[in-house]
Amino acid sequence: MAPRLYVGNLAEDVSADALRRRFAQHGAVADVHMAIDRSSGRSRGYAFVTMASGEDARVAIDRLDGAMFEHRALRVTEAGADRDQSGPRTKQARRSVQITSQFRERQNMTYELGRGGMTLAIRVFPLDGAEESWRMEASTTDAAGQAIHVTTAAHATRAAALQELARSWGQEPGSAANAIDWQEVMEALGEVRAI
Repeated sequence: MAPRLYVGNLAEDVSADALRRRFAQHGAVADVHMAIDRSSGRSRGYAFVTMASGEDARVAIDRLDGAMFEHRALRVTEAGADRDQSGPRTKQARRSVQITSQFRERQNMTYELGRGGMTLAIRVFPLDGAEESWRMEASTTDAAGQAIHVTTAAHATRAAALQELARSWGQEPGSAANAIDWQEVMEALGEVRAI
């Protein structure tokens, strides 16, 4: 059976042809099914893309999950993979770093994570003219909301940019870096498909 992918966070006006072209850049596409609201005839914000092979599906997930398409970050998973929520919820309950909010700004996604009384903001920017390149910025703030530590990193993938960010953050002795468990930050961001 051909692997079917769930594609979420689609803009309302995205066509099946445009989505097919985007996925065809990363493998052979067998079918595209757009979810359409029957009463309004408008897109429901998600679609299913069937790839020709398992390898094409893995490549599409790796390269397109979180990638920008029509000014939105795509969410790409195996169809049905999100139905079992018990694993991530159990893991999240044990983690001390939690995502407290996430929101889209004009050119980036921002994720705020909290641990104890500290807030860590991670901003994710696609680099101009390089669709598969990412810049990440991390900052902590004091009680007055002033940034007290800011670090940036850029890489071809969001996960690699975050790893580079964590390495460079930790190189500053006496900074807030010592209070951050970067592995937990990576796990929290991974669960919301930010990396």
